[in-house]
Parts: sequence; C-alpha cells; structure tokens
Amino acid sequence: MIIKGRGYCCSKSGVKVSKPTIDDQKRYRKLDTRTGCLACIYFNADKEGKNWEVTKFVEEHNHPLASENDKHLLRSQRSISNAQASLLKNMTGVGIRTTDAYNFLVDEVCGVENVGFSKTDAYNFVQRERKALIDSGNAMSLSNILRERQSEDNMFSYDIQTDEMNRLISFFWIDGRSKIDYD
Repeated sequence: MIIKGRGYCCSKSGVKVSKPTIDDQKRYRKLDTRTGCLACIYFNADKEGKNWEVTKFVEEHNHPLASENDKHLLRSQRSISNAQASLLKNMTGVGIRTTDAYNFLVDEVCGVENVGFSKTDAYNFVQRERKALIDSGNAMSLSNILRERQSEDNMFSYDIQTDEMNRLISFFWIDGRSKIDYD
C-alpha cells in the first residue's frame, strides 16, 4: 500500500459540538481545549510514494503556545526511559501501587516537570506490561496456576471452558473461604 498524503493539524483544531441534555447539570465536565485553530501542514506524495511535497501550510495559531513551564505536559515531550520502565515494572511487580511508584520517581528527580511522563502514562505502561505478561503465558499458565492451587488446598476448585479450537472462553474458581461465605 502506498501512502499518497498525510496531514497534521494543531491539537486545538476544531470546536466541540455540545449536545443538548435533558439535565442541564452535568455530573462531570471535561475541559474543552478546542479553539478552532487552523494551524496545519499537509503533504502529498508522487505516484511512486517516494517524493513528498508540502501542499498546505498554515503557521499561525489562534491561541498561546505552551509555556516553558508546561512543556513537560505535551505528549511529544513525554516518554518513559528504559531505567524508569524497569523501575516501574519492578516496583509494581512486588505489589507497590503504580501511584506510589510514580511518586517515588517524581521525588527522585525533584518534581513532576523533571520525570518525563505523566501519572497516566505510568498507569498505561503498567497495564500494557501486565497485558503482555498475560498474553505471553495465556490460558496454559492460568490452568497451571489453578491446578497448583487445587493441589495445595483441597477446598479449592475450578472449571475452565474452551472452544473447539481449545481457546479459553471463560473460567471459574472458588476457594474454601468463598465456599464457607456462600453457605
């Protein structure tokens, strides 16, 4: 597939369309950062997709740009280094909450503006790592964990459902305390 064109617009382009609500009082309002900014750049490629040319460029923004103190909040300026990623993985792996691990990193570098990423970035990273761990081990590791637990605890029981291709559909487990609570 050959890409024929590409465009980039300011993150504040467009305007938010407000939908009429039955209830005028909203429980939660998001900050509207759209200003209708027209700043953009568009590129088009030739038929082979090798040579690119700028076809439209609007430089003027209708809003102030991020100040020097706020640049750490811009997505393009945020990234988790390998050392920080390793530290986050290790700390959350031993049971430390993600928010506490993030706060530790903030304290180590003397402030949020110096850490290089946001708390949301840290949460997203930890979730991606956990999902990758689950995906790599998949249903076989779950089955092994449940089987091992059953051998250690005679009140523990489980059931696993798979489809015709032997893929995990659902699983159920119950331990002794849950059985007693249910009774």
